[in-house]
Amino acid sequence: MTASKLSRRGQISIALLVLAALFGASVAMAALPRDWHFASGRDFARGKLSGLALHQETGLTVAPGVKRTGVDAELIHCWARDGRKLWLGTGLSAKVFVVQGGKAKMVAKLPGVLVGSLVPDGKGGVFAGTVGRGKVMRVSASGKVEEVVRLKGVRHIWSLLIKDGTLYAGTGRGGGVFAIDPAAKTAKLYAETGAEHVMTLIADGDAIIAGTSDAATLVRITGEKKAQAIAGFPGVEVRSVTRLGKALYVAVNGGNTAAALSRLRATRRRPGGKGKIAVRRKKRKKRAIRGGKGAVWVRHDDGRINRLFISPNGMLTDIGASGQGVVAGTIAGGRVVIGDLQGNVMSLFDLDETQVLGIEMGAKGPKTLMTGKGAAVYSVGGAAKNPTYTTEVLRAGGVTRWGRIAAGGSGSLIVETRSGYSNPPSDTWSPWQPLANERSQSPAASYLQVRVRFASPDARLWELRIFRRPFNRAPSIKRLTIKPNKKLRTLRVTWSAKDPDGGRLGYILTYRKRGSTQWLMLHDRFYAKTSMTLSPRDMPDGWYELRVEATDAPNNTPSEALRTALISKPFLVDQGRPDVSAQVRDGMLTGVAADRVSNIVRVVVSFDGEPAVLARCGDNICDGRQEAFELKLPPDLLKGRHTLLIQATDEAGNTGVQRLVIGK
Repeated sequence: MTASKLSRRGQISIALLVLAALFGASVAMAALPRDWHFASGRDFARGKLSGLALHQETGLTVAPGVKRTGVDAELIHCWARDGRKLWLGTGLSAKVFVVQGGKAKMVAKLPGVLVGSLVPDGKGGVFAGTVGRGKVMRVSASGKVEEVVRLKGVRHIWSLLIKDGTLYAGTGRGGGVFAIDPAAKTAKLYAETGAEHVMTLIADGDAIIAGTSDAATLVRITGEKKAQAIAGFPGVEVRSVTRLGKALYVAVNGGNTAAALSRLRATRRRPGGKGKIAVRRKKRKKRAIRGGKGAVWVRHDDGRINRLFISPNGMLTDIGASGQGVVAGTIAGGRVVIGDLQGNVMSLFDLDETQVLGIEMGAKGPKTLMTGKGAAVYSVGGAAKNPTYTTEVLRAGGVTRWGRIAAGGSGSLIVETRSGYSNPPSDTWSPWQPLANERSQSPAASYLQVRVRFASPDARLWELRIFRRPFNRAPSIKRLTIKPNKKLRTLRVTWSAKDPDGGRLGYILTYRKRGSTQWLMLHDRFYAKTSMTLSPRDMPDGWYELRVEATDAPNNTPSEALRTALISKPFLVDQGRPDVSAQVRDGMLTGVAADRVSNIVRVVVSFDGEPAVLARCGDNICDGRQEAFELKLPPDLLKGRHTLLIQATDEAGNTGVQRLVIGK
């Protein structure tokens, strides 16, 4: 019932002192289908890429194929190519492997837990630098191990380089570069870099370029004791350096350094296990352990330095360069990224292992990839088999119906979905099902996954929109209060409500006199606020109840709309004053105070304007609509003429007054 059906007097009595904010023509978001929208490289990167390359701007394409060879180790820390042989140095057991013909064979075990560096010795074997022992070892083709030299004052040998017949070693701590004569088994300090660790050495014309850790500098060494820093970077580590044209491309890490590997200890956890590798860390400054980001920087031969791109997957491990661009391995997510010379970044591979620790470049791009957690070698060639993109588990929040799935792309793309009620997915999920008329055939559930199979080599996916609409859930009302403002003689109504589906709610406020079955409306359309001020001064006196109904009708079709109601505690509307009737007889004031609606709560008497005195109700408690009261008068009031002011107050705060004159 609307306010127009109330009495004419009631229409003006129940006035809203705060106007309602009514819903306009705009439709609330909950009335529309929701969607998950994948439109950028960052969106797609949260899913699982199998045999796909990801460009940050242009989306997913089929990646080159890879063939995996497992290695019985936890990580591959270094590698060296000698013809058809690929030598690997591993941890955390300092083994040396040879990969040839698609098979990995362990050929030697070195002292310590990590092989820091390898370089071919020109005789079918390799020189190996150890971490933790400061030794250079020779491993022959047959696996024979001999110590070449132990560098005095050195614990870690991170990099080895043969240039002009001399073996050079980049070391730590101390950051020295040593020149070694393997035949004589002698060594001398060749140059100092001013850093803690020399992580990489490359030949660059007549010079040697050293990349350092804990200083993140590039140092050019042109002769014995002739070292000059040529670049410094924001970060703590230069992990890898390569040359392309007239510039050096540098992998710089801005957080934890690879030098922490020197504190690794052997573990029984197998490759790919869930446990973390144990690292003994010393206390370090905040700057040295904060973050974990990597970036590729360019140092041009004319001295200019600029950043090429930031790694989208954390710290960088190894880089290489070709006409395609600069390829970098990452320490998170098993990603190999490639950035062109304009700084555009693409994820080229997404491997099962989480760390890509080594990259061997060929003429047209990456040729071999080496990993950690666990250790494996991937040979790159041809096109990927069964390239597939799978979204992460998409959480809908409630039981949800799945709608149209729009895949923006080209070539042959096959889209499938599955749904369930657990994360991660289990056997209780529905099976993968293809779309029908671009619509998901998976049953309604709380979670969804979408899989896109690239069925042609030229297939490409740059956008994915997944529409959904949750089943409607009823709103809830948690609180409803009515507080009188005695000064303004109004009622303040407040409530709180929530739509579990996130939509806007409309409210219907009605009231009734207690005992009545008819609810009367206070407005004619959905009320939008969560408070209302009523002025009940012309409402008939009595006890009332207020009902607030919260509805999601503005967001749903009439057949699906739901509402929830909450009724207030009874509240009193009492505009009338109590009636008071009293008389004095034999020195005693007696009388009756009565109210039509509410209880009498107090009766006081004032003599000749003096402070009021509380009268006694008949049963010692003022708690009824009619209360007899009495008060024995002071002896001095029995003589002369006096004026008595008798006041009775009800629960609503209304006061009735009787003026009584006694004596002569």
